[in-house]
Amino acid sequence: MNFKQRLRLFLIGFIPGCIILLFIINKTGCTSPNELKMLELQHQHLELGNKAACKLKCLVMIDKGFQVNMRNYQVNYDLSDVHKKPYGTYYLQAKDAKDARYEFMIEDKDTVSFVDDIKLLGSYPNCHCDTLH
Repeated sequence: MNFKQRLRLFLIGFIPGCIILLFIINKTGCTSPNELKMLELQHQHLELGNKAACKLKCLVMIDKGFQVNMRNYQVNYDLSDVHKKPYGTYYLQAKDAKDARYEFMIEDKDTVSFVDDIKLLGSYPNCHCDTLH
């Protein structure tokens, strides 16, 4: 067997192997723990407390829009208590601070994301939700 035949056999195996490898690598990606937790919180059922529901009305937003808007947020682990019993709490802040209208704490209850209160960052003079208990 001469060099040209060996090279041809090598390329017959090498080129399809590289193509298969590219398909495998493109399907799997590298995600950070923050991205994984945000995906989990977004895809769970969302429940709102009384204060959170009232403040969403002040923001003129419905709960589905709130859940979709969560993709623009990230977990601040410095302010979160992930090991809190019985459920961990995660403090979510906007990725871009200039677009932020609110911040909130969310509890991860297995299959439910529970928001008890929302911290409004702007002034909303007609919003009297802080008096709710």
